[in-house]
This record gives sequence, structure tokens and C-alpha cells, in this order.
Amino acid sequence: MKILLTGGAGCLGSNIIEHYLPLGHEICVIDNYSTGFREVVPIISRLSVVEGSIVDFELVMETFMDFKPTHVIHSAASYKNPRDWTEDINTNVLGTINIVEAALKIGVDRLINFQTALCYGRPLEVPIPITHQTAPFTSYGISKTAGEALLMQSGLPVVSLRLANICGPRLSIGPIPTF
Repeated sequence: MKILLTGGAGCLGSNIIEHYLPLGHEICVIDNYSTGFREVVPIISRLSVVEGSIVDFELVMETFMDFKPTHVIHSAASYKNPRDWTEDINTNVLGTINIVEAALKIGVDRLINFQTALCYGRPLEVPIPITHQTAPFTSYGISKTAGEALLMQSGLPVVSLRLANICGPRLSIGPIPTF
């Protein structure tokens, strides 16, 4: 596979690289390093890195046209500052739209989106069933839910994973590294 990975220098993205690169896949990362680490995307064979934001439509389109991915894993997200609503909307909604437009133009085989379980807000039942209504109440949850809704309407072959309580190597933000 030729995997285009947004947010590849973050916790989730870097672990995906560690999984797929040894299997022989080629990976191209787009990351602005706002919450990621440069050292987890070294200059090695079959791994290329484009520094920049998915909010930059021309950068996204040029990267897709040059790399021609078969698969996209959309891991990039803005969640660093809960008061920076503009950045959340720019990255999580407009950036996702840019990924959709480029993926449609190239005709990718599959797009995997990393959504947040915060899309459910304060869940009415636990464990949360997939049929649970969405009711996000933070700018991050609202913007990620809007991005997911746009992806689902795009016509692309999309799988969206609603993740909660991520932990692992290189996790830099959230309650787990704080404690």
C-alpha cells in the first residue's frame, strides 16, 4: 500500500508508522509538528515527510498528486488548546475537507478517520453503543464530529474509528500524560 498519513508525528500516527513500515508499505506523512515529534519521522527508505498543515489546500493537493496514495489514514487533529475554537475548526473541519477533496481527485481505495469518543458528549449509557446519538459539547468534539459527518457524505470509502483514552509511547497531551 501507499499510505498517506496525516498527523504522522503524533502518538497515533507514529505508532502506525512503526506497524506498517516494516511490512513493506510506503508512507507519506503530512504533519505541522504542533503536537508531534520530529524524531519519530526520520529520513529513511519508504517514509517521506511533508511539513505543513492540512489546512493548506495547495500543500495537501500537491502532496496527494505527487505521492498518489492508495490509502489515507487521517490522524491529524487540533485539540491542544480547548479555547482555540478557530484552530479546531480550521484543522478538524476545513483540513478534513481538504483531505476529502484530494482523496476524491486521486481516487483512494480507503480512508480511515480517527474520530473522538467525545462526539458522544456525556453518554447516556456505558458501554457506548455505536447507535448512540452524538452530542459533543467541546470545540474539539464538535469540530471532529463535523469533519466526520462531511467524510461520511463524501462518497469516499470511509471507516471512522471513535477512539477514547488513547495511551502509548509519545502521548503528549491529555489526562494520561498529565498524571
